[in-house]
Parts: sequence; C-alpha cells; structure tokens
Amino acid sequence: MNNKFYKIIHTSSRLLWGNREKRILCESLWMKNNGHQVVIIAPGDSPLFKKAKQNELKVYPISFKSLAGLGEYWRLKQIFAREQPFVVNAHGKSDAKLALKAAQTTGVPCRIMSRHNGNRVKNTWPNKKIYKTRCNYIFTTSKDSKKHLKETFALSDMQIFSIPDGIFVSDAAVFPNKTTQTAARQKLAILLGLEIDARFIGIVDKAAPQKKQRFRTTAEQLSRQFPFHHLVIAGIPENQDAMYKQLCSRVHILPQTEEKDAFYHALDCCLYFPNPRDFYHGVPLEATRAMAFFCPVIGPDAPGIRDILIDHKTGRVFDPKQPESLPQIIQWALNTPQTIQALAWEARAKVEQHYTMDAMGRDILRIYQLRQIKIDRRVQMIS
Repeated sequence: MNNKFYKIIHTSSRLLWGNREKRILCESLWMKNNGHQVVIIAPGDSPLFKKAKQNELKVYPISFKSLAGLGEYWRLKQIFAREQPFVVNAHGKSDAKLALKAAQTTGVPCRIMSRHNGNRVKNTWPNKKIYKTRCNYIFTTSKDSKKHLKETFALSDMQIFSIPDGIFVSDAAVFPNKTTQTAARQKLAILLGLEIDARFIGIVDKAAPQKKQRFRTTAEQLSRQFPFHHLVIAGIPENQDAMYKQLCSRVHILPQTEEKDAFYHALDCCLYFPNPRDFYHGVPLEATRAMAFFCPVIGPDAPGIRDILIDHKTGRVFDPKQPESLPQIIQWALNTPQTIQALAWEARAKVEQHYTMDAMGRDILRIYQLRQIKIDRRVQMIS
C-alpha cells in the first residue's frame, strides 16, 4: 500500500441510524485515523450528521429532498469545486441522483455508488444513469448483491466489488476459558434476575415489527424444546421492545450494551434471525460480532449470510423454508463442545481476515489506488 492520502466525501440522505450510517461513520473515522481527509454531507438533523460533527469530521448539511433538488445540486457542485475531493461515495438512490451527477460535472476522479442491501434493482433508465454512467465503481456488501448488479447492468469485475461492513475487534475478544465463561453466565443471570447457574442461547434479532407473530412462535417452540436454557434477545431498541416482552417466561430482553464480550461469552450459541421482508441480505454485522467473540452462530442459508456462515466450518446454517431443522442443529451445537470450539476458532480467523475495519479499509484503499493508477496512466499517454 502506498502512502498517498485522499480526500473523501460521503453523502447520505437518510434520517435513520442503522447499519448503513454506522458503516459510513466507522469507515470515515478509520480513514481519518489513517491520515485521510473525510467530509460528510447529510441532512443537518440526521444522526449521521450530528455524530460526524461530534467526532470532528467536516460536515455540510444537505437535505436531498426532491423539492430542493436543483438548488441542492448547485450547492453540491460548489462544495465539490471547493473541497476538490478525490472520492465521492453516495450511499442511497436519493443522494446518488444529485451527488454523483454533481461529482461527474465537477470532474471528481473517483465516484462510487454504495449499495448496502441486496434488494433487487430494476434495469430502468434512471438506475442506468446511476450505476452505468455517473459512477466509476459500485460497492456492495455481499457476493449475491454483486452478482445481481453485475448481471443487471452488464458490469465488469473491475467496476463492482463486494466489500462487507467491517467491525472493530476488541482486545477483550479472546477465547473464553471455563472460568471466564462461568463468570459471564453468572453476570448475565444476575442482570436478568435468574438462578446463578442459568444457561443461555442468544438471539440476535432485527426487531422488525411485521415479524412479531413468526418470532413469537419460534421463541415459544425453542423454549419448550430447550427447557434448561434461557433465550436472550440482544440489542432491541427501547422503542421496539414492547412486542417481545410477553413472549414466555424463558425469553428475556437484553438492552443494547457495549459489554459484548461478557454477553457473547455467556452464550452456548447465538441464533441470527434476519428480517423476513428483506431476503437479500448483506453480510450481517450481528453475526460477525458474535463470531469475533468466539460465539458459535446459527443462521439461515440465505444470500449474504452464507458469505460468512459456512456450514460445519465457520457456523451452522438451516433452511429458512424448513425451520423445523433448527432445533436439531441447536442440539448438535450444545452436545459437541470440542467440535464447536474448533468451529469458533475458524470463524474468528475468517472475521479477522475479511471482516474487520482494517480489512475493509485496506480493500477500499486498494480500489482508490487502482483508480489513481488508471488516471496517472491516462495523463502520461496524453503528455
């Protein structure tokens, strides 16, 4: 990797604080810590804008509302002309329509369209403008999404890249021995007001309201099939936890916590349930975080998820169309500790190699450098 430093502008139109916005902020801070300049353009009342400003990143407020389109387009051109970025990276259709056009008009050398979910994109004229004309590269978060977009818009391998969201792997994420695992279980049991020798199966859930009944049925079935374990649902936002509270006595809600090492070390295994409305997933951060803490992960065999969960190697997968196979897989995980230990090590190695912030940052910088080399060669040919 060379020592060239880049100025990078990210644009985002959403008012949410989801995995997309977390990725933008984490990637931006990683780039800043590695010597690059980063600017965030987002609605002034968005969580991303506020958090970027709190972290001393340069910010510009743009709403990306359709009614303000022409005025904001000229504003973006002014910003790009003033900042002279090497990269403009758009993160959604609403901001891409304005930002990539303005970046192309002002001659920004490297224009990127980031696609954060795997939902299918239609081959329409406006989409062709974004994916074929306005941007130089497309970033996706899964191999399935890359394959779909490549086929839909007839892209080459040098135009589209799968770069999953990276995570920070804490020094605390070490393999738990019997002592640390017992301590973590006891800590979680006390927090939940349970018997001190309680055992736990974790559930990482996307908290989608429309799947309440499906989840209720699954949780109640599992609580009956595993009477010696408590089910713990982690990371539910406070404004969405009411839908889970009356499931059954052996299902518990754990608020969002930063002490993820203690939580994951307390679990015998972790189940990942994605949003059923969104079948085409990126690589789930929830799964990679658990794997980073050596927690065995079980998830559905679905796009994106299968990028990281390789059955019997880095995790276990079940057929989402045959959920009755899930209890047998959980039972296998509980009854084969030596095999599970080897699987957890393999999963952690995969995370370290491909799914950390360092890995993500290095992959992105390589693409910037490829673009720089291409531009330099073009200049040499002209001169």
